Amino acid sequence: MVRWGVLSTGSIVNDFVLALKRTPDAELYAVASRTQAAADEFASKHGFQRAYEGYAALVADEQVEIVYIATPHAFHCDNILMCLEAGKHVLSEKPMAVNAQQTEACIAKAKEKNLFLMEGMWTRFFPTTRAVRKAVTDGAIGKVISVTASLGFKSEPEFNERLFLPELAGGALFDVGIYPAMWISMVLGTPQKVTAQAVMTASGVDSQTFATFEYDNGAMAHMQCSFNGCLQNEIVIVGETGFIKVSAPTQAPDTYSITTRQDEKFDPLLQRGKTVTVTTPLDPPHYGEAPGYNFVGSQGFVYEAMAVHEALKNKWIEHPEMPLAETLAMAKIFDQVRAQIGLRYPWDKD
Repeated sequence: MVRWGVLSTGSIVNDFVLALKRTPDAELYAVASRTQAAADEFASKHGFQRAYEGYAALVADEQVEIVYIATPHAFHCDNILMCLEAGKHVLSEKPMAVNAQQTEACIAKAKEKNLFLMEGMWTRFFPTTRAVRKAVTDGAIGKVISVTASLGFKSEPEFNERLFLPELAGGALFDVGIYPAMWISMVLGTPQKVTAQAVMTASGVDSQTFATFEYDNGAMAHMQCSFNGCLQNEIVIVGETGFIKVSAPTQAPDTYSITTRQDEKFDPLLQRGKTVTVTTPLDPPHYGEAPGYNFVGSQGFVYEAMAVHEALKNKWIEHPEMPLAETLAMAKIFDQVRAQIGLRYPWDKD
Protein backbone atom coordinates (compact mmCIF):
# COMPACT_ATOMS: atom_id res chain seq x y z
CA MET A 1 0.00 0.00 0.00
CA VAL A 2 1.05 3.58 -0.69
CA ARG A 3 0.30 5.87 2.25
CA TRP A 4 -0.87 9.24 0.94
CA GLY A 5 -0.94 12.57 2.71
CA VAL A 6 -2.73 15.59 1.23
CA LEU A 7 -2.12 19.26 1.89
CA SER A 8 -5.31 21.35 1.75
CA THR A 9 -8.96 20.38 1.79
CA GLY A 10 -10.22 22.37 -1.20
CA SER A 11 -12.47 21.32 -4.06
CA ILE A 12 -9.72 19.84 -6.21
CA VAL A 13 -8.39 17.81 -3.27
CA ASN A 14 -11.85 16.35 -2.79
CA ASP A 15 -11.83 15.18 -6.40
CA PHE A 16 -8.31 13.78 -6.26
CA VAL A 17 -9.12 11.84 -3.09
CA LEU A 18 -12.25 10.36 -4.68
CA ALA A 19 -10.01 9.13 -7.51
CA LEU A 20 -7.50 7.75 -5.01
CA LYS A 21 -10.27 5.60 -3.59
CA ARG A 22 -10.47 3.94 -7.00
CA THR A 23 -6.70 3.53 -7.27
CA PRO A 24 -5.32 0.08 -6.37
CA ASP A 25 -3.01 0.04 -3.33
CA ALA A 26 -3.75 3.64 -2.32
CA GLU A 27 -4.16 4.26 1.40
CA LEU A 28 -5.80 7.48 2.55
CA TYR A 29 -3.57 8.09 5.52
CA ALA A 30 -3.35 11.78 6.49
CA VAL A 31 -4.84 15.16 5.63
CA ALA A 32 -3.76 18.62 6.77
CA SER A 33 -5.54 21.94 6.71
CA ARG A 34 -5.00 25.38 8.19
CA THR A 35 -7.48 24.54 10.96
CA GLN A 36 -8.03 21.35 12.92
CA ALA A 37 -11.77 21.58 12.35
CA ALA A 38 -11.39 21.59 8.57
CA ALA A 39 -8.92 18.71 8.68
CA ASP A 40 -11.18 16.67 10.96
CA GLU A 41 -14.22 17.26 8.76
CA PHE A 42 -12.35 16.23 5.59
CA ALA A 43 -10.85 13.17 7.29
CA SER A 44 -14.25 12.07 8.52
CA LYS A 45 -15.83 12.56 5.10
CA HIS A 46 -13.22 10.56 3.20
CA GLY A 47 -11.93 8.10 5.79
CA PHE A 48 -8.41 9.40 6.48
CA GLN A 49 -6.66 7.92 9.49
CA ARG A 50 -4.97 11.14 10.62
CA ALA A 51 -5.98 14.80 10.53
CA TYR A 52 -3.52 17.61 11.21
CA GLU A 53 -3.71 21.31 11.85
CA GLY A 54 -0.93 22.83 9.78
CA TYR A 55 1.07 21.31 6.95
CA ALA A 56 4.28 20.92 8.95
CA ALA A 57 2.53 18.50 11.31
CA LEU A 58 1.57 16.18 8.46
CA VAL A 59 5.04 16.30 6.94
CA ALA A 60 6.51 15.33 10.32
CA ASP A 61 4.48 12.11 10.34
CA GLU A 62 6.94 9.34 9.46
CA GLN A 63 4.16 7.11 8.12
CA VAL A 64 3.38 9.45 5.20
CA GLU A 65 5.09 8.21 2.02
CA ILE A 66 3.92 10.70 -0.59
CA VAL A 67 2.24 14.09 -0.35
CA TYR A 68 -0.27 15.54 -2.79
CA ILE A 69 0.00 19.35 -2.75
CA ALA A 70 -2.99 21.40 -3.82
CA THR A 71 -2.44 24.71 -2.06
CA PRO A 72 -2.64 27.95 -4.09
CA HIS A 73 0.04 28.26 -6.79
CA ALA A 74 2.03 30.84 -4.85
CA PHE A 75 2.81 28.34 -2.08
CA HIS A 76 3.74 25.28 -4.16
CA CYS A 77 7.49 25.81 -4.07
CA ASP A 78 7.72 26.23 -0.29
CA ASN A 79 5.40 23.27 0.28
CA ILE A 80 7.36 21.05 -2.11
CA LEU A 81 10.70 21.91 -0.52
CA MET A 82 9.30 21.28 2.95
CA CYS A 83 8.02 17.83 1.96
CA LEU A 84 11.19 16.82 0.13
CA GLU A 85 13.38 17.98 3.01
CA ALA A 86 11.34 15.70 5.27
CA GLY A 87 11.93 12.72 2.98
CA LYS A 88 8.49 12.61 1.32
CA HIS A 89 7.78 11.91 -2.33
CA VAL A 90 5.72 14.70 -3.91
CA LEU A 91 2.94 15.11 -6.45
CA SER A 92 2.24 18.83 -6.82
CA GLU A 93 -0.74 20.30 -8.58
CA LYS A 94 0.15 22.30 -11.66
CA PRO A 95 2.05 24.52 -11.93
CA MET A 96 4.91 23.00 -9.95
CA ALA A 97 6.09 26.54 -9.21
CA VAL A 98 5.50 30.04 -10.52
CA ASN A 99 8.85 30.67 -12.20
CA ALA A 100 11.83 28.76 -13.53
CA GLN A 101 14.05 29.61 -10.56
CA GLN A 102 11.59 28.02 -8.11
CA THR A 103 11.10 25.04 -10.40
CA GLU A 104 14.86 24.48 -10.59
CA ALA A 105 15.09 24.59 -6.79
CA CYS A 106 12.38 21.95 -6.40
CA ILE A 107 13.93 19.64 -8.98
CA ALA A 108 17.40 20.03 -7.47
CA LYS A 109 16.10 19.14 -4.01
CA ALA A 110 14.27 16.06 -5.31
CA LYS A 111 17.44 14.82 -7.01
CA GLU A 112 19.51 15.59 -3.92
CA LYS A 113 17.15 13.56 -1.74
CA ASN A 114 16.57 10.88 -4.40
CA LEU A 115 12.81 11.36 -4.08
CA PHE A 116 10.00 11.23 -6.61
CA LEU A 117 8.66 14.60 -7.79
CA MET A 118 6.11 15.34 -10.48
CA GLU A 119 4.01 18.26 -11.65
CA GLY A 120 0.40 17.14 -11.48
CA MET A 121 -0.47 17.37 -15.17
CA TRP A 122 -3.22 14.79 -14.85
CA THR A 123 -4.22 15.30 -18.51
CA ARG A 124 -0.96 13.68 -19.57
CA PHE A 125 -2.11 10.26 -18.36
CA PHE A 126 -5.61 10.16 -19.83
CA PRO A 127 -6.15 7.28 -22.30
CA THR A 128 -7.00 9.80 -25.02
CA THR A 129 -3.82 11.79 -24.42
CA ARG A 130 -1.68 8.67 -24.46
CA ALA A 131 -3.34 7.46 -27.66
CA VAL A 132 -2.81 10.79 -29.41
CA ARG A 133 0.82 10.92 -28.37
CA LYS A 134 1.39 7.40 -29.71
CA ALA A 135 -0.36 8.25 -32.99
CA VAL A 136 1.91 11.26 -33.49
CA THR A 137 5.03 9.31 -32.54
CA ASP A 138 4.05 6.48 -34.88
CA GLY A 139 3.72 8.93 -37.78
CA ALA A 140 -0.03 8.59 -38.27
CA ILE A 141 -0.23 12.12 -39.71
CA GLY A 142 3.34 12.53 -40.87
CA LYS A 143 5.62 15.34 -39.73
CA VAL A 144 3.72 17.74 -37.44
CA ILE A 145 3.66 21.29 -38.82
CA SER A 146 1.30 23.03 -36.39
CA VAL A 147 -0.65 22.69 -33.17
CA THR A 148 -3.46 24.90 -31.92
CA ALA A 149 -4.74 24.44 -28.39
CA SER A 150 -7.11 26.48 -26.26
CA LEU A 151 -8.83 26.51 -22.90
CA GLY A 152 -11.04 29.32 -21.68
CA PHE A 153 -14.29 30.14 -19.95
CA LYS A 154 -16.08 33.15 -18.54
CA SER A 155 -15.09 33.92 -14.98
CA GLU A 156 -15.44 36.84 -12.57
CA PRO A 157 -13.76 37.61 -9.23
CA GLU A 158 -17.00 36.87 -7.41
CA PHE A 159 -16.94 33.33 -8.85
CA ASN A 160 -13.39 32.56 -7.71
CA GLU A 161 -11.39 35.43 -6.23
CA ARG A 162 -8.14 33.44 -6.20
CA LEU A 163 -7.95 33.54 -9.98
CA PHE A 164 -7.64 37.32 -9.96
CA LEU A 165 -5.20 37.85 -7.09
CA PRO A 166 -1.51 38.42 -7.96
CA GLU A 167 -0.43 37.45 -4.43
CA LEU A 168 -1.84 33.97 -5.12
CA ALA A 169 -0.30 33.77 -8.62
CA GLY A 170 -3.65 34.31 -10.26
CA GLY A 171 -4.34 34.81 -13.94
CA ALA A 172 -5.42 32.75 -16.93
CA LEU A 173 -1.88 31.76 -17.90
CA PHE A 174 -1.09 29.61 -14.86
CA ASP A 175 -4.61 28.44 -14.13
CA VAL A 176 -5.75 27.30 -17.59
CA GLY A 177 -3.02 28.21 -20.07
CA ILE A 178 -0.80 25.48 -18.72
CA TYR A 179 -3.11 22.85 -20.26
CA PRO A 180 -2.91 23.90 -23.92
CA ALA A 181 0.80 24.57 -23.35
CA MET A 182 1.15 20.98 -22.14
CA TRP A 183 -0.38 19.63 -25.36
CA ILE A 184 1.95 21.75 -27.46
CA SER A 185 5.00 20.74 -25.42
CA MET A 186 4.06 17.06 -25.57
CA VAL A 187 3.80 17.10 -29.36
CA LEU A 188 6.48 19.59 -30.42
CA GLY A 189 8.80 20.00 -27.44
CA THR A 190 10.35 23.29 -26.35
CA PRO A 191 9.99 26.20 -28.79
CA GLN A 192 12.91 28.33 -29.86
CA LYS A 193 10.82 31.50 -29.84
CA VAL A 194 7.63 32.63 -28.12
CA THR A 195 5.54 35.73 -28.79
CA ALA A 196 2.65 36.61 -26.50
CA GLN A 197 -0.07 39.20 -26.00
CA ALA A 198 -2.64 39.52 -23.23
CA VAL A 199 -5.58 41.38 -21.78
CA MET A 200 -4.81 42.40 -18.21
CA THR A 201 -7.19 42.97 -15.31
CA ALA A 202 -7.25 45.92 -12.93
CA SER A 203 -5.61 43.69 -10.32
CA GLY A 204 -2.64 43.12 -12.62
CA VAL A 205 -3.15 39.50 -13.76
CA ASP A 206 -4.00 38.31 -17.26
CA SER A 207 -7.61 37.54 -18.08
CA GLN A 208 -6.70 36.37 -21.59
CA THR A 209 -3.38 35.38 -23.15
CA PHE A 210 -2.59 34.25 -26.67
CA ALA A 211 0.92 33.02 -27.52
CA THR A 212 2.66 31.76 -30.65
CA PHE A 213 5.46 29.21 -30.39
CA GLU A 214 8.02 28.84 -33.19
CA TYR A 215 10.37 25.90 -33.79
CA ASP A 216 13.63 25.50 -35.68
CA ASN A 217 12.13 22.80 -37.90
CA GLY A 218 9.48 25.22 -39.18
CA ALA A 219 6.63 24.02 -37.00
CA MET A 220 4.44 26.55 -35.21
CA ALA A 221 1.90 26.40 -32.40
CA HIS A 222 -0.75 28.72 -31.04
CA MET A 223 -1.87 28.69 -27.42
CA GLN A 224 -5.01 30.44 -26.19
CA CYS A 225 -6.27 30.79 -22.62
CA SER A 226 -8.97 33.03 -21.25
CA PHE A 227 -11.27 33.99 -18.40
CA ASN A 228 -13.14 36.38 -20.71
CA GLY A 229 -15.23 33.83 -22.55
CA CYS A 230 -15.55 30.23 -23.64
CA LEU A 231 -12.95 29.31 -26.25
CA GLN A 232 -13.15 26.24 -28.50
CA ASN A 233 -11.40 24.23 -25.80
CA GLU A 234 -9.94 21.67 -28.17
CA ILE A 235 -6.62 20.68 -29.73
CA VAL A 236 -5.83 20.39 -33.43
CA ILE A 237 -2.56 18.75 -34.47
CA VAL A 238 -1.78 19.14 -38.16
CA GLY A 239 0.69 16.91 -39.98
CA GLU A 240 1.82 16.70 -43.57
CA THR A 241 -0.51 13.77 -44.28
CA GLY A 242 -3.47 14.41 -41.98
CA PHE A 243 -4.63 15.93 -38.73
CA ILE A 244 -5.80 14.95 -35.25
CA LYS A 245 -8.59 16.77 -33.43
CA VAL A 246 -8.97 16.28 -29.68
CA SER A 247 -12.45 17.20 -28.49
CA ALA A 248 -13.28 19.38 -25.50
CA PRO A 249 -12.54 19.67 -22.67
CA THR A 250 -8.83 20.31 -23.20
CA GLN A 251 -7.90 19.32 -19.65
CA ALA A 252 -9.92 16.08 -19.55
CA PRO A 253 -10.63 14.76 -23.06
CA ASP A 254 -12.24 11.43 -23.87
CA THR A 255 -12.60 11.64 -27.67
CA TYR A 256 -10.26 12.28 -30.59
CA SER A 257 -10.38 11.82 -34.34
CA ILE A 258 -7.66 11.19 -36.91
CA THR A 259 -8.21 12.26 -40.50
CA THR A 260 -5.72 11.00 -43.08
CA ARG A 261 -5.69 11.01 -46.86
CA GLN A 262 -6.91 7.76 -48.35
CA ASP A 263 -5.29 8.18 -51.75
CA GLU A 264 -3.85 10.76 -54.10
CA LYS A 265 -7.34 12.27 -54.58
CA PHE A 266 -7.32 13.58 -51.01
CA ASP A 267 -8.75 17.11 -51.03
CA PRO A 268 -6.97 19.15 -48.31
CA LEU A 269 -9.34 22.10 -48.64
CA LEU A 270 -12.48 20.04 -48.14
CA GLN A 271 -10.73 17.80 -45.60
CA ARG A 272 -12.08 14.74 -47.33
CA GLY A 273 -10.23 11.64 -46.29
CA LYS A 274 -10.44 8.73 -43.96
CA THR A 275 -11.58 9.80 -40.49
CA VAL A 276 -11.44 7.51 -37.48
CA THR A 277 -13.02 8.69 -34.22
CA VAL A 278 -12.07 7.05 -30.93
CA THR A 279 -13.76 7.50 -27.56
CA THR A 280 -12.18 6.34 -24.31
CA PRO A 281 -14.91 7.15 -21.76
CA LEU A 282 -14.25 7.81 -18.12
CA ASP A 283 -16.18 6.20 -15.31
CA PRO A 284 -19.05 7.00 -15.44
CA PRO A 285 -18.90 7.09 -19.27
CA HIS A 286 -20.34 10.54 -19.76
CA TYR A 287 -19.48 14.13 -18.99
CA GLY A 288 -21.18 16.36 -16.50
CA GLU A 289 -20.30 16.32 -12.84
CA ALA A 290 -20.14 12.77 -11.56
CA PRO A 291 -21.57 12.21 -8.05
CA GLY A 292 -19.31 13.74 -5.43
CA TYR A 293 -16.89 15.39 -7.89
CA ASN A 294 -16.61 19.16 -8.21
CA PHE A 295 -15.07 19.41 -11.67
CA VAL A 296 -15.79 17.84 -15.03
CA GLY A 297 -13.57 14.87 -15.78
CA SER A 298 -12.10 14.55 -12.29
CA GLN A 299 -12.67 10.80 -12.42
CA GLY A 300 -9.59 10.88 -14.65
CA PHE A 301 -7.32 11.67 -11.70
CA VAL A 302 -7.13 7.91 -11.24
CA TYR A 303 -4.79 7.61 -14.24
CA GLU A 304 -2.36 10.10 -12.73
CA ALA A 305 -2.48 8.34 -9.36
CA MET A 306 -1.78 5.00 -11.00
CA ALA A 307 1.20 6.51 -12.83
CA VAL A 308 2.59 7.79 -9.51
CA HIS A 309 2.25 4.32 -8.01
CA GLU A 310 4.06 2.90 -11.04
CA ALA A 311 6.93 5.32 -10.47
CA LEU A 312 7.20 4.55 -6.77
CA LYS A 313 7.11 0.79 -7.42
CA ASN A 314 9.98 1.16 -9.89
CA LYS A 315 11.87 3.59 -7.63
CA TRP A 316 11.81 6.33 -10.27
CA ILE A 317 12.40 9.92 -9.15
CA GLU A 318 10.37 11.13 -12.14
CA HIS A 319 7.82 9.63 -14.51
CA PRO A 320 8.93 9.26 -18.13
CA GLU A 321 5.58 10.52 -19.40
CA MET A 322 5.88 13.79 -17.44
CA PRO A 323 9.65 14.36 -17.10
CA LEU A 324 11.11 17.05 -14.88
CA ALA A 325 13.14 18.48 -17.76
CA GLU A 326 9.94 19.28 -19.62
CA THR A 327 8.39 20.91 -16.56
CA LEU A 328 11.45 23.13 -16.22
CA ALA A 329 11.57 23.95 -19.94
CA MET A 330 7.95 25.12 -19.93
CA ALA A 331 8.52 27.11 -16.73
CA LYS A 332 11.20 29.01 -18.64
CA ILE A 333 8.81 29.58 -21.55
CA PHE A 334 6.16 30.88 -19.15
CA ASP A 335 8.76 33.27 -17.70
CA GLN A 336 9.19 34.66 -21.21
CA VAL A 337 5.45 34.93 -21.73
CA ARG A 338 5.02 36.74 -18.42
CA ALA A 339 7.78 39.19 -19.28
CA GLN A 340 6.13 40.01 -22.60
CA ILE A 341 2.62 40.52 -21.24
CA GLY A 342 3.68 42.30 -18.04
CA LEU A 343 2.37 39.69 -15.61
CA ARG A 344 4.23 40.35 -12.37
CA TYR A 345 3.82 38.88 -8.92
CA PRO A 346 4.86 40.39 -5.56
CA TRP A 347 7.90 38.08 -5.25
CA ASP A 348 9.30 38.83 -8.72
CA LYS A 349 12.72 40.40 -8.86
CA ASP A 350 13.56 43.30 -11.18
